[in-house]
Amino acid sequence: MELFAKILLSMAFNAFALLITGYFEHDFMIMSDVPHLVPLVAIITAMNLIVRPALKIIFSPVIGLTFGYFNIIINAGILYAVDIWSDSITINGLWPLVIGAHAVGIIVTLIDYSSAIVYGSGEI
Repeated sequence: MELFAKILLSMAFNAFALLITGYFEHDFMIMSDVPHLVPLVAIITAMNLIVRPALKIIFSPVIGLTFGYFNIIINAGILYAVDIWSDSITINGLWPLVIGAHAVGIIVTLIDYSSAIVYGSGEI
């Protein structure tokens, strides 16, 4: 049950991050209707829950050497891959990609902290 709740929380926060970034950044375009948004959020949530931890393990020495800034590149890579795979998101340029990576990274961090607080796992 804890995993299902984390997935739903992650999907809600990822949708929020994408919609906010799409609203404030004009080159970060999201199709915000439900039939386009739900699969997009599901793809990003799956990437953040499966691929992102694997990439963080693989690139942990680089993340340590850059004091965590390489996490932005990991988030940007995930967003770029989703942009390639999905027609529901269009990112035009490097700066919208970096801004979107920051937004998604902040949201993923908030999800990790909130799930640790709610479920009392102590893992942050």
